[in-house]
Amino acid sequence: MPLLRGGLMRHPSGKISLGGLVLLTLIVGGIYVGVMVVPFYVDNLDVKEAVAAAHNRAAQGAPDDSLRNTIIERTSNLGTHWERDQFDRDILVPGLGLTPEQISIERSDVTGKVRIEVEYSRRVRFKPTSHVRTLKFRVVQDGIPGQ
Repeated sequence: MPLLRGGLMRHPSGKISLGGLVLLTLIVGGIYVGVMVVPFYVDNLDVKEAVAAAHNRAAQGAPDDSLRNTIIERTSNLGTHWERDQFDRDILVPGLGLTPEQISIERSDVTGKVRIEVEYSRRVRFKPTSHVRTLKFRVVQDGIPGQ
């Protein structure tokens, strides 16, 4: 086997080694998973922004229902979610589909702190297979609003 610069060895037949094939498979698999999952995490960043905006509105004395509506409105155009239609089939619809029950708001009269927590999940379908995975997200904003 000829010696190349830097002391690296080259296989004379030009064949791909098993280690190289495994590395290539891992890289392609990582890119595939990233393409399938990253958009959900990007949407979660937008949910964090919506929760922060609602938390700031709490400084102005906005009621809990108004804060929940702020979060729901700001996330209504993000991504997609699955719902059951009238024929009991799963359909993909726009928005995250957050409900008021998924948004908890706690206020402290003593310290002035407001805690807003949003818990939701999203289903990822790994195409072209029918494998589905559920990702769970939790966004918390806690503290004195406006500071």
